[in-house]
Amino acid sequence: MNKVFFTCIVLFTFLSCHSLVEDEFPDTKRIPVINGYLEQGKTFKVHVTFSTKVSDSIPPPVENAQVIIESTTKTPDTLKHTENGYYVSSRIVQIGETYTCKVHIAGYPTLLAQTTVPEQTEVDSVYFTDLAQRGEEGEKISSLEFFIANNLLKKQYWHVLLISEGLKTYYDNEKDELVQNYSIENETIYMLAGQDTTLLNEANPLTLFSNKLINKNSYKVKFYVNESYTRFYSDQTYYIELRSVDEAYYKYLKQYYIYESASFTEIGKSPQKYPLYSNVTNGLGIFYSYSSRKKKLIINTANP
Repeated sequence: MNKVFFTCIVLFTFLSCHSLVEDEFPDTKRIPVINGYLEQGKTFKVHVTFSTKVSDSIPPPVENAQVIIESTTKTPDTLKHTENGYYVSSRIVQIGETYTCKVHIAGYPTLLAQTTVPEQTEVDSVYFTDLAQRGEEGEKISSLEFFIANNLLKKQYWHVLLISEGLKTYYDNEKDELVQNYSIENETIYMLAGQDTTLLNEANPLTLFSNKLINKNSYKVKFYVNESYTRFYSDQTYYIELRSVDEAYYKYLKQYYIYESASFTEIGKSPQKYPLYSNVTNGLGIFYSYSSRKKKLIINTANP
């Protein structure tokens, strides 16, 4: 397992599609790109850029667009440009609301994207096993289990994360010394499909899954923590974060994982190209939403 790779997947910001556009639209003018996410309880924020070319070091921002977000119950909200193509609003994202993002750029057709903010899912009956198994080199592997409710009448998608919070010690190259900063980090975790038909249908090792094959009102979630990549420290606080995500979030992350995996090819073989999912009409990018629940963990690491 590569910790850096998994961490990048977990922390994905959906900005990667900027650097991949040239493969899909060769020899054409720049394509507008929307990257926006709506998190329950937070304010609106949308990033608008153009697709990159080989000569670009960063995606060219669009600073003169008109970005409007419409909802099913509120009046349309015109976002304000701050800097570098970021458009924001003070309006708060509401669970269950359907939002439509419209972006007007001179000389281009209107960009459209839509998302409905999913309802939260509770994390229930958490069970921690300090020594669940040993790895190939004898390292300790812990596990965490919990239950979630499933609605058999609608599609649901979830993303599981392990969060650590506290003072982190790291080496500062510029200062040439160890420094401490308070930070919140996503830790490396993974799931094992085994005989679980739900996970066999997913892109393991992503901790992302749907209820497509769950035929009961509840489902037991289980993930693993390898001490070679993630250790539990007594001075840190740990949480399970369960994100209830929309379909766009789910599809994009799965395709992004496949895209990244395909780039690691054997010597002498050409890498395969997989298109990235986009829910933006007349452009590229992603506009998605999610809600989340966090559960504080009590960790007892008695085993070496």
